[in-house]
Amino acid sequence: MEIHVSRLLLIVVAAFVLGACMSAEEQQPQARAIAADDDAACRSAGVKPGTPAYVQCRENRSNQRAIALREGERSMQRMQWEMNQSAMRQSMPRM
Repeated sequence: MEIHVSRLLLIVVAAFVLGACMSAEEQQPQARAIAADDDAACRSAGVKPGTPAYVQCRENRSNQRAIALREGERSMQRMQWEMNQSAMRQSMPRM
């Protein structure tokens, strides 16, 4: 499970970074790849398309991506804040 979350986090962060620079037309292959990955994950979990369990699985995957995206954004903000704090400490005169 931990590997899947790490992989999902990596996909989401990469999608977020690359998606910010891509047009809607360029994002379509990425959206199809995510949908295919979700479909494969749900099918490998033993749920069949068209069933309520499949719909729930797809929703769970989407929610996991959203959570991972927020965590990635927070992590980036935290790193930027830490870098700014470090730069400020280095620029302060020592007594």
